Amino acid sequence: MSSNITSLFNPPAQRDLTDEETRDCIPCQIMATAFSLGFGGYLASGKPFQYGEAEKKKGVTVEQFAKLNPKWWVSSARLFGGALIAFGIYRGTEGWLWNKEKKYKVW
Repeated sequence: MSSNITSLFNPPAQRDLTDEETRDCIPCQIMATAFSLGFGGYLASGKPFQYGEAEKKKGVTVEQFAKLNPKWWVSSARLFGGALIAFGIYRGTEGWLWNKEKKYKVW
């Protein structure tokens, strides 16, 4: 058995992957859905950009905090959060609401 490091310098021969190897698995779909909905909801809520006790303790004023988090940045992050929520819904409903002929990897 060779080391993973030596595989970087001397990679194994290329081969074609089978359909079974490239299929999606249900735990992968669940994790992608949970992450997208959770992190997307966090970003879309605007919670990371609220001035709070942590900033007060560091001595950051409201004006400095506003300069560190300009409106375009907050709006972009919230929009990205909304996109993650949409992706989570898309990913979570795949296979049972639409694309019903999709086959999953057998464990």
